[in-house]
Amino acid sequence: MEDLIKLAEETKKLTAMIVEDREEDNQLMQSFFKNIFKSIYSATNGKDGLALYLDKKPDVVITDLIMPEMDGIEMCEEIRKVKPEQIIVVVSASDDIEKVSKTIALNITSFIYKPIETHKLIDSISNVVAKVKKNKTIETKSFTVTVPMDMYERIEDEAKEERISKNGIIIRALKKYYE
Repeated sequence: MEDLIKLAEETKKLTAMIVEDREEDNQLMQSFFKNIFKSIYSATNGKDGLALYLDKKPDVVITDLIMPEMDGIEMCEEIRKVKPEQIIVVVSASDDIEKVSKTIALNITSFIYKPIETHKLIDSISNVVAKVKKNKTIETKSFTVTVPMDMYERIEDEAKEERISKNGIIIRALKKYYE
């Protein structure tokens, strides 16, 4: 239980989308995940799931494989075209080797077989959080800014007065410039 509480502290910053055609399973997953994620979006087929994804841009996609109109594989392929690093968790009862193999080729973040075992779901969400943190770190990679020496000395003085880093002052100035 303690693990779930720690996990929820991290996932409450994230949004998720559930794509599941069985209404009962969809409702159960929404009920479970609404306590874990900041927002939950839901669709009942891949076609609607893709449209919802393009509109909401969730942090995590949780999808079934076998669905009407557009299956989970096709939807995931389309999502990968839009955002290759999208975190996708497949939850499926499918034992179709071809479909399962395609999820590997699509670099799916996690695959959970139905019926869902709670501890496996928690492990999978923990992996998702670790991957999100890694992606966020990459997105916020440091950059180099060259400033004239006299300006750098002013930045140094301002940073000392405010007790923040020189980089903090530079970032603040860049934000103001680009607003």
